[in-house]
Amino acid sequence: MSYVKKLEIRGLRSYSPNKPVYMEFVKPVTLILGHNGCGKTTIIECLKFACTGVGPSGNMGHFVHSPKLADEYEVKGQVKLEFKDHSNVSTLVSRILVTTQKAKTQTTKTLDQTISRIGEDKKMVSLSMRCIDLNKEMIRCLGVSASVLTNVIFCHQEDSLWPLSEGSTVKKKF
Repeated sequence: MSYVKKLEIRGLRSYSPNKPVYMEFVKPVTLILGHNGCGKTTIIECLKFACTGVGPSGNMGHFVHSPKLADEYEVKGQVKLEFKDHSNVSTLVSRILVTTQKAKTQTTKTLDQTISRIGEDKKMVSLSMRCIDLNKEMIRCLGVSASVLTNVIFCHQEDSLWPLSEGSTVKKKF
């Protein structure tokens, strides 16, 4: 079974683009506690983004720390997730976004996505988004389907009653 070991967040939502925040997760469960507005939801959104490539509500522009608040022309946001895959292989995924502030508009784009794994020869092997579909590779590494990741593991609390829906609605999710 795959499990999360470490998470690094930089430049996403309220997390500073200049100083990364590191979190370690412990087995079998890690609780995320804190006051309102301290970044608990951002941690979950970063886990989801690292695993699926999907940001909150599909709007990546609001996911990256605001260039206006940082008083910068552009801000880079990064998530690094270290986990053991379903075969117990150490894996590191990194996703980097950049938001650029123009005169009246902001644009956000993906700058880089890589996945690194310890190969059979004990050497690190890295693949970038130019070589593979990182989202499909993450599903393979985690050993779980995209539907389970999206609708079960990273299901927002407002959408958590879907199992009680009509059968046709549940079938659409899977």
